[in-house]
Amino acid sequence: MPPSAGRAARVTRPRTLAIAAAAIAALALTACGGPSYEPRVVAGTSVAVAWEGELTSANAASSTGATAGNRDLAALTRGAFTTLDNDGELREDPSFGTVTIASESPFTVRYDLAEGVRWSDGVPVDAADLMLAWAATSNALSTPDLDVSALRGTDGALDLPEDAVWFDVADSGGLIHSTGATPDDWQRSIDVELSQPIPDWQQALPVAVPAHVLAQRVLGIADPMEAKQAVLDAIDRADPLVLHRLSAAWSSEFVVDPLALESDLLVSSGAYRVDTIQNGRVDLVANTSYVGAQSAAIERLALRPVADDAAALQALAAGEVDVATVEPTEESRTVIRDLERDDASLLLAGDGTRWELALRADRAPLQSVEARTSFLRSFDQRRATEAALGERVQDTTATDSILFRSGTRIYEYALEDAGFSDAFGGADAEAAAALRDSMAIAAGTELCVLHDRASGFSTAYVEAMREQAAEAGWAVRDCGVDDLRAGLAGEDWHAVLRQVTVPEGVGEIDERWRDGGITAASSAERNAMIDEALATADRDALEETLLELETSLVADALVLPIIEPSPTTVSASQVQGVVPRPRSASLTWNAWEWAIETATAPAPAP
Repeated sequence: MPPSAGRAARVTRPRTLAIAAAAIAALALTACGGPSYEPRVVAGTSVAVAWEGELTSANAASSTGATAGNRDLAALTRGAFTTLDNDGELREDPSFGTVTIASESPFTVRYDLAEGVRWSDGVPVDAADLMLAWAATSNALSTPDLDVSALRGTDGALDLPEDAVWFDVADSGGLIHSTGATPDDWQRSIDVELSQPIPDWQQALPVAVPAHVLAQRVLGIADPMEAKQAVLDAIDRADPLVLHRLSAAWSSEFVVDPLALESDLLVSSGAYRVDTIQNGRVDLVANTSYVGAQSAAIERLALRPVADDAAALQALAAGEVDVATVEPTEESRTVIRDLERDDASLLLAGDGTRWELALRADRAPLQSVEARTSFLRSFDQRRATEAALGERVQDTTATDSILFRSGTRIYEYALEDAGFSDAFGGADAEAAAALRDSMAIAAGTELCVLHDRASGFSTAYVEAMREQAAEAGWAVRDCGVDDLRAGLAGEDWHAVLRQVTVPEGVGEIDERWRDGGITAASSAERNAMIDEALATADRDALEETLLELETSLVADALVLPIIEPSPTTVSASQVQGVVPRPRSASLTWNAWEWAIETATAPAPAP
């Protein structure tokens, strides 16, 4: 969700306090009685991962830096209050800090860092870093009425006027509703005040940029603690001149040049830190300054660039990489089978996308729920998938939910509550024809199904639909196009078969389903559900609202979820703990949990 320019914000500090003194006191407490963590790293261990990314920025929270490759690195080099795991559940890391609701009215969230958390250069992670993260993510101190789109160049970067303030953040999330922030006296926590409850309050504050590094580079302050204090002062006073420089640099200063690495840009608060970059390969080493429960067990981690899946498999077979995620093909199955026979681990996991068929509710003959129900009951989604994919169906996961990813806890609830599989879990040509007749829709009525003709799956699936739906009196026409985006702008299609991302969070559900989304089935009731979800902080209440939304969408017969592509992650036999998750940092998100299985000598004979 893009932030809004020019919202008034309040920044309060209970009293002036020297940040250096607070940091020293906090470190002293840690030394005397703070938590201690045993190092886990095993000297000499290493793992190489096949990687199609690229490290271009050390700030993965910025618009230009929020690439897949940069997010892979951020997962390795940034501590976080919480992380989404492979099951879609939120994992808390109290060794980094805690997030709590400090007040219900006004809704206020406290982000409280654990004792001893520090950057890899030894500088504490503290309230200056949190306040910078708040200012950047919320853009609460931005210049009023700033037309950001007009300032963006063809390369995506911003060219800010000298008197303008704008942190070019990729996603503000719920912090778009923030009205102010207050650091505590000990400079270890901040209270963020919001105009309403938000569903993502536990995830809303990514500490992407070290405040001391930013101020050192921008303001020329050598001492890191003084640099932090300068950031706090600029935010406290809402100083437009200093904030202009900080915001511009936050957005663009953290570019990584492999030929001229700058160590200050690569400081880490996570389990690993970047060591070298050469020919696209990023070598990381365990961060010996890391303090927390998520320390690395493997000493060195290499992200090795590969051109494609074939190259990744070749590197696996040759022992050049230990972990890779690939989409199996007829040609590669033999290689994967041989790797499995050599005790490699294979894991299938959804990639965070889904194929679905969305019906257009604002165009005859699918304007009524009865007509849409008739069409969706005229063919069997599983049979159509098997016809389209053949043996490759084993590389996918069937799905029966519109809002939720298969295999998650809430997905199982959705199957029970919304009952999609009961409503549309198989073909019933006789019932479908009767429904069509009841709406006075003639047998042989044509439905234009839009899709990307370059996709072998969608082309074959439309053909399978055509053959089955004909029995119920529907004439499916293949409306494949070369440019799906341009095709969707047309007026002559009735349904679209396309690959989309599975929504992750209420913001994405809002973008997809507000006013009916692509189906144009506007519903004031569903809009109200989305509004309620966007202003809900209680997880149980949020899930209930989203399940009601799912049930409403199923009842209106608007979309048919089909399959989730599920690539195969191959791990060498000695590498333990690799668990892929969908979307961002799909492999690196839990690299700190990975370990090398060492051979043990057999017990001596008695």
